Amino acid sequence: MQKCIPSIAITATITLLTACNSQTEEVAAQPELSLPTVNALTVELAPGYSVEREYVGTVQAGQSANLGFELGGKVNNLMVDEGDTVAKGQPLIKLDTQLLDTEAQQLKAQLEQLDAQLDLTRTNLQRQRQLKKKGFSADAEIDSLISQRDALLANVRQLQASLSSNQLRQEKSTIYAPYNGKISQRFVSQGDVVNVGAPTLTLLADDLKEARIGVPIKYLEALSSNPSANVRVGENSYKAALLNPGAALDMRSRTVTLRYLLPENANALDGQLAYLEFAFDTPTEGFWMPLSGLTDGLRGTWNVYAVVAGESGNQLISRRSVQVLHADEQQAFVSGAVQDGDKVLVDGVHRVVSGQSVNLAAE
Repeated sequence: MQKCIPSIAITATITLLTACNSQTEEVAAQPELSLPTVNALTVELAPGYSVEREYVGTVQAGQSANLGFELGGKVNNLMVDEGDTVAKGQPLIKLDTQLLDTEAQQLKAQLEQLDAQLDLTRTNLQRQRQLKKKGFSADAEIDSLISQRDALLANVRQLQASLSSNQLRQEKSTIYAPYNGKISQRFVSQGDVVNVGAPTLTLLADDLKEARIGVPIKYLEALSSNPSANVRVGENSYKAALLNPGAALDMRSRTVTLRYLLPENANALDGQLAYLEFAFDTPTEGFWMPLSGLTDGLRGTWNVYAVVAGESGNQLISRRSVQVLHADEQQAFVSGAVQDGDKVLVDGVHRVVSGQSVNLAAE
């Protein structure tokens, strides 16, 4: 029994050493912890940023006339209706002119009567002058005939003026299109009796369409200095010329109305919405970066994470405080503790902390 004890001890020792060697090999086989890889952007200093803005207005015809008669009367003939396109000088609506026709016939009959009396007076005057040469006529008779002739001539001129007036009233009993355009509204029907100046039709000019857009007064100087601007109507954008730089402030909207002339080929209807497009430049230095690289800071500020070189040559995360000057749906323009050429994280800011070592992804 005493000879077996050393053999057992030796066996146990060998087993223990074998177990220790196995554990050592397992520890050596474990890989070192890998550093997180981050995506960074090298920011570039910009002298300012431009903001795209739109202000809404309406399309209006350059000329819009409510056509009415200078005379009262009954509507006898409607030659157009709403939506019709008309040409300059085309007759549109006509009043009943029976009374004027009858008046013209009476005036013509009176004029014929005066012409007959005037012929008789001239004949008698000529006869009396011949008799005077023979000594058979008195001067008083000749003077009386001359007076009758002059009175008849005055009456003739009066009737001719009345006939001209009658003709003018007949012409004004028909409304003619003052320019090329489209009928947008009709206010009367056939048989209606209209008063002087009452609107009957609304005519919108086909050409010279305008966009009238209200803009804040702080942008008035910048917009007025540009003779043209982009105006969007529907899905189409047009280069429009500035007609009026604005003269008064609208007390209700607190805006100044600008008038822009649309090109002749503009496909726009009266009353359609028009959008003034322009870029407003702000001369403030800063950097553009994606919104995914921003995180909330203290007291209304924002933070970004820059990647800087550590003392041992490794890459470290450094938190920087910035101010957001402008942002859209995808990126923000910021200024603050960031220098030109710095590398800042563009995503994954919730996975890192300041002072953490990281690897930079290949650009």
